[in-house]
Amino acid sequence: MSVVKIFASPPDYTLEHVYRHEADEFNIGLEQGAVKALRAGIRIDLALGDFDSVDAAERQFIEAHALQVQTHPADKDATDTELAVNEALQHDPQRILIFGGVGSRLDHVFANLTLLRRGPITLITDHQRAIVLEPGTHTFHHPHAYVSFFAIEPIKNLQLEGFRYGLDGYQLLPGDLLCVSNEGSGTIRFETGVLLVIAADDDQ
Repeated sequence: MSVVKIFASPPDYTLEHVYRHEADEFNIGLEQGAVKALRAGIRIDLALGDFDSVDAAERQFIEAHALQVQTHPADKDATDTELAVNEALQHDPQRILIFGGVGSRLDHVFANLTLLRRGPITLITDHQRAIVLEPGTHTFHHPHAYVSFFAIEPIKNLQLEGFRYGLDGYQLLPGDLLCVSNEGSGTIRFETGVLLVIAADDDQ
C-alpha cells in the first residue's frame, strides 16, 4: 500500500485544494470527514468513529456508501484520528495524509501534531501543512507563505538551504523559537533529533 488518506474532522478544508486521486490509495473517513468525501464522490474504504458529530441521515448515508464502517464507543481511550492512524499503519504505507484535524479545539490540534511522530504522516489543510522529520536529508516543498521549524528533541547540526533564512550547523533545542516564520522551500539536513516542520499562511 503506497498511501493512506484520512479525511478528518472538522471538514473545513477544500477537497479541490488538498486531495488528488491516486490509484493505490486507501481512504479512511472520520464522521463529517467521511460525509464530505463521499458527497464529493471519493471512495471511502473505511469509515470509523463514534459518530457523535453526524445526524441520523448522515449516519445512514455513511453506512450506505462506505465500503466498511467501524463504530467505536464515545467513551474510549483514543481519539478518532488516533484510531484512524492506527488503522492506516496496519497497511504499511509509504505515506499517510491527514486532511483536516485543525479546528477550534487546541487540545485536539496538539494531539494530531503529536500523532505525526507515529509514521510517514503529513497533516494538510487549505492553509497549513505539518510533518515530523527524523535525522537525514529532506526536501520540503509547500505552497504556503511561511515555514517554521521546532525541535521536538534536540537537533544537532541543522542546515537549511534554499529557504529565505538559511542555517548551517545550528543546534536547535526544544523551546528555541529562532526558526519561526521562515519562508520558501528547500533542503533540510540534521544529524540527530526530531524536527517538527509547519508551513502555514497568515490568518484567514
